[in-house]
Parts: sequence; C-alpha cells; structure tokens
Amino acid sequence: MNNDNNLQDVDIKKVKMGNIDHKKDQVIKEVPLTIFVNNKELLTLMTIPREQKELTIGFLISESIIESIDQIEDLILSKENTIVNVTLNKNIEPDLFKKRTLTSGCGKGITFTKLKDCDHFHLESKKPVVKPDKILKLIKKLESSSILFKKTGGTHTAALADKKDLIFVVEDIGRHNTIDKIIGKSYLNNINLKDKLLLTSGRISSEIIIKALRQSIPIIISRSAPSSAAVKIGIQKNMTLIGFTRGKRFNIYSDNNRISL
Repeated sequence: MNNDNNLQDVDIKKVKMGNIDHKKDQVIKEVPLTIFVNNKELLTLMTIPREQKELTIGFLISESIIESIDQIEDLILSKENTIVNVTLNKNIEPDLFKKRTLTSGCGKGITFTKLKDCDHFHLESKKPVVKPDKILKLIKKLESSSILFKKTGGTHTAALADKKDLIFVVEDIGRHNTIDKIIGKSYLNNINLKDKLLLTSGRISSEIIIKALRQSIPIIISRSAPSSAAVKIGIQKNMTLIGFTRGKRFNIYSDNNRISL
C-alpha cells in the first residue's frame, strides 16, 4: 500500500505473451476542484489532490479574471479540498460565468480566453539569451523531476526556470493545470516572469501559449509538438517557441534571437 495521497492502489491483470499475472498497480488520483467566485460557481477543474490553491490563483490570473493576487480578499478550501471559494475585491461581469470555450486539452479543458483578447500583448525584449546545451539540460532535469509520472505514467509536468536551473516543478493530470500552477506559485512567491523560461512535457496549443503570453514569459520549451495556431502566435508576438526537445536536439518554431546559436 502507498502513503502518497496523489496515488491510488488498484488490482490489475498483467497480460504478457499469453500469460496473466495478478498484480497491484498505482494510478494517479483524479479529483474535482469546483471554483466559486464571489459566491457564484465558475467551473470545475479535474486535478490531482495537491496545490489546489496555486491552481486556483494561476487559473484566475492566466484567464485574466484577476490581474494580481491583491484582488483576492479571501480563498477558502473546503469539502476535502474539492471546493474553493474565492472572494474578490472587484465585481465580475455576469456573462463571465457563461462564457466557456472547450479547448484541445486532455479531458476537455476550459478557457475563458479568445485569441482576439490578446491582440495588445507583444514581447519586445530579446532577453534572456540561452545556450542550446542549457535548454537540453533543463528539459532533462524536468524529466528526472517528474516523480508522479515515473510511478504512474499519468501526469504532465511543467517547470519554471531561469538560465541556470529549474526554480520549481509541478505535476498534474492536465497540461493546462500545470501551467496554471506555475503561474499561481510564481505570484505567491513574487517571482518576475518576464525573464524566465517555461518548460512543459505537453503539447503547446494556442491556449497554452496565450497563458504564457499574458504573463510576458518569453520562452516556452516543450518535449512535444506545437500547434499551427501556437506557432502563429509565437511569430506575431516575438515569443521563442521550442518543441521536440529530446536527447540532443530541439526545434525552434519562432524567434530564435533568444537562443545563442
């Protein structure tokens, strides 16, 4: 039996070459987190049972529902951390609780953002400049830090980094959740994101790059592929978008000026 609250033991039948073994296995726990804002239900996210506060704050900021954590008067988790009540010192437009868009995320992610909402965002600075070998070392360290993935194969991982090392790593069942957790932890720790690198194990789609763009994160590095919309946004907004970072190689899809080639 495991003592990790994020894991659950299950009985399985392992079939190999016609032979059947009865074994114990571990799967990642998936739990709901229903977010109420100013006493109105906003949405329910499916997540793992940890870092719900960071996830909530990161989601509200990345979706531009709030601009900073200073707008949060109170945040209370209840019902074994499956419900979070957020009280803001600002009013929320009633239509916000109806405006939801299904994303390309695993498990039908939800966003309140549309592409046109980000027209005024544009990255001007070419910093930081990162060496290719450092990018490969950072993604390798991300992989080695994916503890829950190693145990279950059922999570995505994301990390915040500077030019030297990873600052912190998060895991969740959804890649969107990991990005929101990174943003939430950054705000809670007063970390400036304008010169940081965002690493992710998952696919970079338009909603992922928009979350980073809204926080002025200049570089996104993924083990996986970007979508055409993400590449277009990266080119338009001067973001450095790197995909298929594996082994000794990676692909630069937009703005290579931040990479010292």
